[in-house]
Amino acid sequence: MHDDPIRLRRLPILEQRVFIELRPKRFRCPTCDDHPTTTQQCDWYEPRPPHTKAFDQSLLRQLINSTVSDVARKQEVSYDSVMGAINRGVERSVNWSDFSSLKVIGMDEIALRKGHRDFVVIVTLRRADEDIALLGVLPDRKKETVVGFLRSIPLELRASIERVCTDMYEGYTNAVKEEVAQARVVIDRFHVAKAYRERADKLRKTALRELKQGLEKEEYKLLKGAMWPFRRNGADLDPERREAVTLASQHCPFR
Repeated sequence: MHDDPIRLRRLPILEQRVFIELRPKRFRCPTCDDHPTTTQQCDWYEPRPPHTKAFDQSLLRQLINSTVSDVARKQEVSYDSVMGAINRGVERSVNWSDFSSLKVIGMDEIALRKGHRDFVVIVTLRRADEDIALLGVLPDRKKETVVGFLRSIPLELRASIERVCTDMYEGYTNAVKEEVAQARVVIDRFHVAKAYRERADKLRKTALRELKQGLEKEEYKLLKGAMWPFRRNGADLDPERREAVTLASQHCPFR
């Protein structure tokens, strides 16, 4: 005897969508009262969701540095399907007994919808084997929300936190300083690099405006289009672009 057929989305093959259809077996107990039935269950899918567990995990990985809407559009599934994968894959509470120490945790937000400032905060742990464990998904990035999460960590584990990696948002850094005073706040390199590039570009524009007034026209022409060479590694530049960056550096009043 078989149950009704179910259709599941599974991992793609050669970038093509793949579905699998199956009819789980049903069994009836001939010796039990009322002869109850049971349905075959496999560990690679759950009965109700429209995806295999592997496809759910793939959706969760794609959410890194992306949004729910973006992932839904790229994978041609509904917004609710991605949210369903999140709800199935993310525990509602942390079993702190699974951890002997925390040491390094990270906080970063993802936008559920671009342009709506609809953020959730992902709190992660880097384990000793370099694997990443998800500790929590906070509904917003308000300081009081972050403080509430940090206070939910048992005191012994909270005392084991050595570093917290986050961006420069004060809601994170102030919450950490108040609740995990022994931990060092480490600004992740993506945001450091972004701030550095923005400041360097501002300096470049200011310097070029001044150089335009002080250099001969022919010499200043060498500096045109210096933005992209300026941003790249000097060792990767061809001689012409390297000359433009060198010239700008030699004349820059802010050296």
